[in-house]
Amino acid sequence: MKKLKKQFISDFSAAMLENNAAIFAGAGLSVPSGYVNWKELLRQFSDSIGLNIDKEYDLISVAQYYKNSAQSKNQISQKLIQEFTKDSKDNNLLTLLTSMPIETFWTTNYDHLIEDNLKKAGKRVDIKIDNNDLSITPPNIDATVYKFHGDISRPYEAILTRDDYESFDKSHKLFIQTLRGDLISKTFVFVGYSLNDP
Repeated sequence: MKKLKKQFISDFSAAMLENNAAIFAGAGLSVPSGYVNWKELLRQFSDSIGLNIDKEYDLISVAQYYKNSAQSKNQISQKLIQEFTKDSKDNNLLTLLTSMPIETFWTTNYDHLIEDNLKKAGKRVDIKIDNNDLSITPPNIDATVYKFHGDISRPYEAILTRDDYESFDKSHKLFIQTLRGDLISKTFVFVGYSLNDP
């Protein structure tokens, strides 16, 4: 294990020096800042449809089931606003990651923690939320943040339900192609992201 850690540190350090390092961040990176994870986000909706969220593993189906029973995603969108516009706490790992010479950040998080911390570190940030954003790149950018599942500024477009996931390859085709290119050309570290997530 020590040998693997040393190799990883060596590889990722080299990738940073070559501007080829990237982060893929999930909800686990935002939880220490005071934001909810998926289960807590969906808890009240799960309760309202008679499911125990602590026993559920297919959370996108829970969100879909709630949306179908409510005939709307409005309540979920409102919950996103409520949870992800709160004041956040300091997060040492996030501060460290955003201060490093890393130019590419992919995230499934809806909050603004990554981009806000990059700006605090004095970096100019380009934020990509949908396919249209991919065609425009401002000059003199230090880091790009790709919001893979949407952004709290557009809660009604957030990728949350099974329907959202099933139409993702069509609605986010260019995003997927961009991620594939980065996965081939960059060295990634996955942080706060379960590889079991859909």
